[in-house]
Amino acid sequence: MKLDATKMKDWQIAEAAEETMVPIGKLAADMGLREDELIPMGRTLAKVDYQKACARLAGGPTAKYIDVTAITPTPLGEGKTTTAVGLIEGLGKLDKRVVGAIRQPSGGPTFNIKGSAAGGGLAQCIPLTPFSIRLTGDIDCITNAHNLCMVALSSRMQHERNYDDARLAKSHLKRIDIDPDSVQMKWAMDFCAQSLRNIRMGRGGKMDGFEMDSGFQITVSSEVMAILSVARDLKDLRERIAKIVVAYDKKGNEVTAADLEVDGAMTAWMVDAINPNLLQTIEGQPVFVHAGPFANIA
Repeated sequence: MKLDATKMKDWQIAEAAEETMVPIGKLAADMGLREDELIPMGRTLAKVDYQKACARLAGGPTAKYIDVTAITPTPLGEGKTTTAVGLIEGLGKLDKRVVGAIRQPSGGPTFNIKGSAAGGGLAQCIPLTPFSIRLTGDIDCITNAHNLCMVALSSRMQHERNYDDARLAKSHLKRIDIDPDSVQMKWAMDFCAQSLRNIRMGRGGKMDGFEMDSGFQITVSSEVMAILSVARDLKDLRERIAKIVVAYDKKGNEVTAADLEVDGAMTAWMVDAINPNLLQTIEGQPVFVHAGPFANIA
């Protein structure tokens, strides 16, 4: 089927192109990945064991790098992905060995006015629906890791309010004395939910948490997301997560994820997310998809 951007909507172009997608195994092999470096995630998606691939390729020749960026944000985006995918396809037409790297779209803009962030017209990343909704679950992992930290924080505040130091010691806890007015995190969900930006949590009795002002932030703005985009490996990821400043104590000292002893559990949620996803353009060039849109700040 001839793809005509003047007559077809973006989703129609993507749907038609998906009928002739390069099999994910062949896509990986053609770009030089070995079978044991590919982690299939269904028929059309895969993750890449990047540490295994990087170890094998260490010391090899490096590629030329083209960075596509923009400084004028709009509610509908600026066209970075469309430009990037267009360049990837153009270089592919010139028989260059080209690979793209873009971010996974957030559920907030996707289900708001923007829609998907796969590019547009004949410059798109496919398969479109998985790319736009959940993909391989990386943003879900970040949501859970982030919220686990908030659970650890609010539970610690609840316990310190309810129990004296001797009782805390029986649970191997030492009083941190967190200042409820200096909490730096909110809960995370990957939607534009303005009505949840500011909430009052912990209403009820002493076993119902710690009552204080809180709220929700969009998952892709989480510091965990930024850390994911720059971490070299799991060890580096955990070290960075451990340093997240969650709150301050009543003397003004930082309270970190490590102080709450939750950094290891947060990292456990990120074991799969650290590996990039492998997709392709509608013309069959490979595209890595990793981290989310606000990870660009990293």
